[in-house]
Amino acid sequence: MRYSTDTRTLRPGETYVAIRGERFDGHDFIAEAIRKGARGVVVERPVATPCHVAVTLVDNAERFLALEAHKKLLACGPTVVAITGSVGKTSTRNAITKVLRGQFPVLSTTGNLNTVLGISLTLLNNDFDRSTKVVLEMGASQSGDIAELCGYFPPDVSVVTNVYGVHLESFGTIARVARTKAEIVGALTGSGVACLNADDPHVSAMEKMHTGRTVRYGTRAACDIGPNHITATLPLLGDHAIYLALAAFSVGHVLGMSRAAINARLGLLQPEKGRLSKLPGRSGCTLIDDTYNASPATTLSALRVLSREPAQRRIAYLGDMLELGSESAAEHLRIIRAASRTTDRLVLVGQCMAEAHGMLPPAVRRAIVVFSSAHEAVEALRSGHPAVPGPADAFLVKGSQGVRMERISRALLDEDTDSTTVLCRQSESWQAI
Repeated sequence: MRYSTDTRTLRPGETYVAIRGERFDGHDFIAEAIRKGARGVVVERPVATPCHVAVTLVDNAERFLALEAHKKLLACGPTVVAITGSVGKTSTRNAITKVLRGQFPVLSTTGNLNTVLGISLTLLNNDFDRSTKVVLEMGASQSGDIAELCGYFPPDVSVVTNVYGVHLESFGTIARVARTKAEIVGALTGSGVACLNADDPHVSAMEKMHTGRTVRYGTRAACDIGPNHITATLPLLGDHAIYLALAAFSVGHVLGMSRAAINARLGLLQPEKGRLSKLPGRSGCTLIDDTYNASPATTLSALRVLSREPAQRRIAYLGDMLELGSESAAEHLRIIRAASRTTDRLVLVGQCMAEAHGMLPPAVRRAIVVFSSAHEAVEALRSGHPAVPGPADAFLVKGSQGVRMERISRALLDEDTDSTTVLCRQSESWQAI
């Protein structure tokens, strides 16, 4: 049985699950789901339906899906690899998936399906068995989120990438972020394995959260898996590339793959949409698109990539970094100062960036261009402000998802390149927002 929570993508024969969200109530779309061929509906309140449509009445539709997925997981018995961290979760998940597919059948979450609902649908709508390696990205926006996910989807191998001050609006402190991420290690049984980034002290300390085996990866001599294990040429930009490779190597090693087999697969990694992707730009310029999301750590990393790019002019468009809580002003100011030292032209986009820009000395402020939105920046760019792209230029575009910086990347992209194949958030639904 396949389940759907979205009538826009529902296929005939699927069971429609009415989820109450922040913006919409799925119960309002039941009639549409039936018109599109739903074989059944899962609802939280009684509804009238044609006699051929089965109705399942539950207290909580999301919990219903999670429990069904949990039962399927226990019945099929695959190996579950769970990944969390402040940044790099998706890229690490994809690197692990790429490596494991060299030797095993693999089911992996896709896109941003790292919540209870997303993981439940992934498991319920796909086939797997005991031989499958199930790779699950687990996200958290508040304390207890990871523990809840692990309760439904218990891991056999837990991977933690790093701990940074993201989602501080809900967590409050980085210590609470670390405690929440550590829940993925605490959920392991004695036979479970933790693969931990030992270069991050918050992550390294999680080893004491379980009694089973720990594989420490990183660039330091004391690590179990280090750069000397990676012989593949990694076709990725950024300092984080080595950590993706080390995390994926660790999981492959734990699951019995040979060093040669792991490295053969690592060499097949490809940049992902919106994550330090080097693209052809207008008028022959180089575009470094890093618009999927942003945090202080990833923005600094992107600036280092730009600084190493051979170019006569290095120009950065930096958008707001969201969900930083009380640290927002200080972190935006820190990023602007770092960018001012490493770019020939700096363009800021969004309210947070504008407020931090106002804290700078007048002489520094005058050298920086500020726009209130990505739309405004695109209109200015089309008229040649603040710079007309040329073949000797390198542009970096970076910002949090809510700022929609991919609009700027699209304006800078080479006219003969299809934006839907290389940029994030290019669907009609996203473009309408």
